[in-house]
Amino acid sequence: MVNLFRLLGLPNPNPSNATREVKDSRKKNKSENKNSMLILSDTRISERTKHLMPKPNRKVIYLKPDKLHRLHLSGMGQELSKGNMILVDLGDLTHMPSQTAKCNREVNQLAENNGLMAFALNNSDTLIMIPGSKMRVDTSKHILGLSEELNKF
Repeated sequence: MVNLFRLLGLPNPNPSNATREVKDSRKKNKSENKNSMLILSDTRISERTKHLMPKPNRKVIYLKPDKLHRLHLSGMGQELSKGNMILVDLGDLTHMPSQTAKCNREVNQLAENNGLMAFALNNSDTLIMIPGSKMRVDTSKHILGLSEELNKF
């Protein structure tokens, strides 16, 4: 069986299985050496990918209100200045319009304090995105998605 973690270039959480699977894949690779097919489960592929792919230096931070319907935005200004994106989900507060409006104001204030803009991703303004510094957002087409999907429009 192919180790999914190695296939994706991730560390194996169960190291006892890793040695057995590496031995199995080496045996298979020697017997199929003349075959020109690329075997993605080979350890050389994951090692090469690890060296070629740059490590991510940005992250997406997903925030939701806690049980008391409050947003904890302390320290998020520093995350925005590092270039991290913040997604705020206020979907749980749809039955409380005043609390939704308060949280929305807090998110907009956070974006304004950092010189950024907050974008509503849905019609009900319950999913809000604040792109981090040095991020670009296409505001002329008002379309969010992958480039293949954008070509359809």
